[in-house]
Amino acid sequence: MKFGDYIRQKREANGWTQPGAAAKMDIEQSYLSKLETGKSYPSEDIFNRLLKTYDIDASDLSQSIFSAELDKLREIKEVRSVVLERQTNEIRFTRGWMVAGLTLLMLGGACLGFAIAGNGPAKSQQEFRYRSLGVILPGEPLDVFDIVRESSLEINSHPDAEKLRKLQQEMTERIRETFERSNRYKGAEYVKPTLHGQRRFQLFDDRAYKIDSPLKWLLAPALMFLAGSFGCFFISYRWK
Repeated sequence: MKFGDYIRQKREANGWTQPGAAAKMDIEQSYLSKLETGKSYPSEDIFNRLLKTYDIDASDLSQSIFSAELDKLREIKEVRSVVLERQTNEIRFTRGWMVAGLTLLMLGGACLGFAIAGNGPAKSQQEFRYRSLGVILPGEPLDVFDIVRESSLEINSHPDAEKLRKLQQEMTERIRETFERSNRYKGAEYVKPTLHGQRRFQLFDDRAYKIDSPLKWLLAPALMFLAGSFGCFFISYRWK
């Protein structure tokens, strides 16, 4: 807001006309008109009359009008002290944002550096996968479930074909597959006891998989810190 608009609003808030307000301050109405239109700026004496007549607080004035308008009133003692205090607060404010920006910039740079360092040559690890078709009951041979994989041709060519077909159907119905993974080779097969018997686990796959570095997750906070630092610098610049 311009200084002239500010004192005009103060006059209108009191319900005074220009001639009436000029009379209260003992100045010419034409001079008050120039003050309100920005064609002239008051001397220290006239400024003090404005403060007293309109009951203006110098701090409220400094916060309500443009900085460029304050510069035109710098020769007035009351305004000069307020301007100096305002500038001090602005410097303190901008320094705070600058410090925050530098802190976030260093944190972002550190996180980014660790993320890049951890994104080096990929490491791999071997994984072994074992499968068990079902629970082997006490007294049953370990290969009891092998009959499930036998083809019809092989079974039909056997002397006890009917018995084998029944066994195959029975074991098929008992299939309850369970899988285990291990980073250590346990052999082609191994046996584990269960509540009602035991399970025979057989190796069916082994492969190497990539191990991602946990440092790569620092990339997300790094970008957030860097964005925050640029935001702090922008606020500091715009405020200035």
